[in-house]
Amino acid sequence: MDAVKKIKDLIPTKIFQRYLASNFIVPFTMSLTFFVAFLLTTQLFRFMRLVTKKGVGILQFLEILGHISISFIPMATPLSILFAMIYTLNKLSEDSEIVALRAMGINKHRIFSPFFIISILIAASVVSLNTNMIPTSKKIFRNTFKQLGSKGILTDIKKEQFFTEIPGVILFAEDVKDEGKVLENVFLRISSKDNVDKVIMAKRGVLNKPKVDGDSIGLNIRFDFFNGSIISIDKEGHEIEKILFETYEYPIVTSQSFSTVNKASMMSSNELRRHIRKLKGQLKKAKTKRIKDNLEDDIRKGSIEYWGRYTIPIQCVIFALLGFVFGVKKGRGATRNTSALALLVTIIYYALYFSGVSLAKKNNIPIPLVLFLPAVITGAIGISYYKKLDWNS
Repeated sequence: MDAVKKIKDLIPTKIFQRYLASNFIVPFTMSLTFFVAFLLTTQLFRFMRLVTKKGVGILQFLEILGHISISFIPMATPLSILFAMIYTLNKLSEDSEIVALRAMGINKHRIFSPFFIISILIAASVVSLNTNMIPTSKKIFRNTFKQLGSKGILTDIKKEQFFTEIPGVILFAEDVKDEGKVLENVFLRISSKDNVDKVIMAKRGVLNKPKVDGDSIGLNIRFDFFNGSIISIDKEGHEIEKILFETYEYPIVTSQSFSTVNKASMMSSNELRRHIRKLKGQLKKAKTKRIKDNLEDDIRKGSIEYWGRYTIPIQCVIFALLGFVFGVKKGRGATRNTSALALLVTIIYYALYFSGVSLAKKNNIPIPLVLFLPAVITGAIGISYYKKLDWNS
């Protein structure tokens, strides 16, 4: 019965526990918004050009922005919890509300319980997002971004200027008409992996792009060149072959060039598990060392992505604990530098975590161990400080 009573005491049914929880919600929401917005600034410059130069509508831009914002939520959540906890507990301490609770005989477990339960709920939400919604958003964002890039890929061709936006291609035209659709006196150099480049010179080039209906994106784009020559050149610049033509079709972008992106980070957790099992099955049948090395590398990347999705929810709970122990002051006006301690522990966590990820990518070591070890260490630090909290003074 005593154990049941202790558990009931931790459930935030009391007015003061609901009050503590409500004080946390607003700072957490503001912190999460700030960190997501900050992370967005690293990507905004990447696709603002699509809006200004590629003819992308504002609604489609907002849709892309929404998808990438969702994908940043798990990354921003643990730090948002930490800073919101420190702010909330500092404010409650400065207003002597923590002192009042202590004077009433309320122990630290009951004060921490509403924050702990909220962190559990947030962690469960992050698991749900990471399992299906965020991989889908990442896939939509990446594929849409690539397709939109191809949609307006030739809008920046200017006369007497080199155009290099197409990978492996250098394009030059003495004159450009009809918004890049008609080129006069064209020079086109195409780099090849087999060390034989091709140079196309033509009197005229016409962009041939299929018409599209609605919002669909045409990915089969080609140039029709007229009255010119194709010269094959080796890596030393020597001419190997020269072919004269009256008409020649060169595909600039094809559907295969921009095939659907479906990396490990864009798979749901169930899809990722099946993908890893499939790779392990292929590894058993692989015969050459090169194939085995590539499969092992893909398995490690997939495993890091899979287990990494479950480290963030654990971070949420641990950072809530750290925010609690570093946010509570011993008395009004106390000058302990808790923010510096919290920052130091946070740096230790992320240094250990990213070092572990880097190590796991290159070595055959237990991936769950290296990913969860930083959480265990920082959790032990948080528990140690939690035990030292003095509630009797």
